[in-house]
Amino acid sequence: MGLRAARTEKQEHPPRFGRVPRRRPGGDSPELISHRYHTMRVTVTLITIGAITMVIGLAALIDPNNHQPIPYFAGCVIVGAVTGAMLLFVRLKRPESTSAIEIAMLTGLAATFANTIYGGLLDVDPWWQVCSYLVVIMIAGGVSLRRWSTFCVYIAAALTTWVVVIESSVDSRDFIFDSYVLMILGAVTAGAILLMFKSERRRVTLLNEELMATATHDQLTGILNRNGLLHLAAEYKRGRREHDTAWAAYIDVDFFKTINDRYGHDLGDEVLEKVATALTEGGVPGDLIARWGGDEFVVVGFDVAPSENTLERIVNSEIQKVEGTATVSVGVSRREPDETVGLAELLKRADQRMYRRRALARRVPEPEPA
Repeated sequence: MGLRAARTEKQEHPPRFGRVPRRRPGGDSPELISHRYHTMRVTVTLITIGAITMVIGLAALIDPNNHQPIPYFAGCVIVGAVTGAMLLFVRLKRPESTSAIEIAMLTGLAATFANTIYGGLLDVDPWWQVCSYLVVIMIAGGVSLRRWSTFCVYIAAALTTWVVVIESSVDSRDFIFDSYVLMILGAVTAGAILLMFKSERRRVTLLNEELMATATHDQLTGILNRNGLLHLAAEYKRGRREHDTAWAAYIDVDFFKTINDRYGHDLGDEVLEKVATALTEGGVPGDLIARWGGDEFVVVGFDVAPSENTLERIVNSEIQKVEGTATVSVGVSRREPDETVGLAELLKRADQRMYRRRALARRVPEPEPA
């Protein structure tokens, strides 16, 4: 199995992966998935408010009762330009920061809110209609914003602006009071929607983390499985040159079938768990540690490789706590700086080296290579 070349990114000190990954092997992290869906909601909201505002502006041009068609249409054009610019920023720049997405969305909402107020000041729309529009725009904030701090600033500014403009209007006090009720209800509804989205986002994140663990980690030992190792190795490759020093160790439990047959599979499972414990907690200087399958484990590193005898000593001392005669055989292969060898070849060499050392230890003829 080869590893496809990935785009090079600087990463001087990649994290060590043992039993708990820091990001999703073989795919995007739950946080990145959540950010992507947030970006999608912002994109849809910007398109919606920009398009609706432009349609309203065009309708105002042909409305015979509109005495200020050009100024109002100009305001709608400005909103379209602002939301369009924010949309291009979100889609083309693809900012990874939540703050940048929030600012872009807040800018679009503020422009739409201000233009709706502007329509009321021009007497294009009656204040009851303006109030209805603003309630919808506040709810759009609950749909598209993500942080409570941003949402609270937006709602506070919206309600303050409404108080200022409606108190200066000539409408009856009864209508002004009713408009306050509607605006507060809109703010509460928007907050409830934001709360719902945040709760749903937490549930989806937890589900993604559970799926990640199932797909990329061995259920018995808790370390990476074959799939998790291969994908994490690709992640490491992005931060390292093809010609960097690397090494791989292949660890196999000796006579594991005999252990299972003689003492039962429960003890065999304990032996496998102890191998994983030794590799992750015993001071082995590897970056990637995985159960390759059955009683086989692999370790991949990018610095100085440990000796095979050292690895055997570390693992044997741990597994013999549960079965006094259990041992492992280890093979280590190295990639020198001037070599272009992929992970698949490194593991193949380590596997062959392990079998040669085991054959010498048992004083039996070396098996023919496949």
